[in-house]
Amino acid sequence: MYNPSRFAITDLKMVHQLIAENPLALLIGPDAEQKSFVTHVPLTVIPDEEGWLLEGHMARANPHWAWLSQQSEVLAVFSGPSAYVSPRHYDDLKQVPTWNYLAAHAYGSLSLVDDPLGKDRLLKRLIAQHEPAYAQQWMDLPEDFQQKMLGAIVGFRLRVTRCEAKFKLSQNRSAAERTRIQQAFAEGAAQEQAMAAWMQQLGL
Repeated sequence: MYNPSRFAITDLKMVHQLIAENPLALLIGPDAEQKSFVTHVPLTVIPDEEGWLLEGHMARANPHWAWLSQQSEVLAVFSGPSAYVSPRHYDDLKQVPTWNYLAAHAYGSLSLVDDPLGKDRLLKRLIAQHEPAYAQQWMDLPEDFQQKMLGAIVGFRLRVTRCEAKFKLSQNRSAAERTRIQQAFAEGAAQEQAMAAWMQQLGL
């Protein structure tokens, strides 16, 4: 992505926070005819001794998993909060509007998880992140139903070999202008409030 140095984020803790708060990714890779194909899928960060992984699953009926497993590199795109920035916040009237946003691009190789036990563990990690109370309900479901559900999905892990993150939060503006932008965001809708919180976290 186009990522000027003032907007580039290299702190993995912040990248992982962005993913945890916005787990729905665009998983991008070619189809059988080498045309772009995208699957929308929630992914979970899994740290390990060799770096970090992204873990998820998709419907077995979706042919994308088979195509992706044949690629040397797959891209997962995460989009965080975003918001319109009015030029009324700037000192100079000769300005134009812009759009602030947070995004992360994770590249890596994809391996499949298609054994029942591996998929069950994968699902339990996903449940633990999004609805821990559901774990017991899943375990109490009839065994044949669980196996049917597990058979209908294919799990996968994306070992991240390269990551780019861009947090465009008016770092190119003056301190006074950033203060006005942050205050306006804090009084706005949910997306804008999330942007204000990120500006505060980054000390902008």
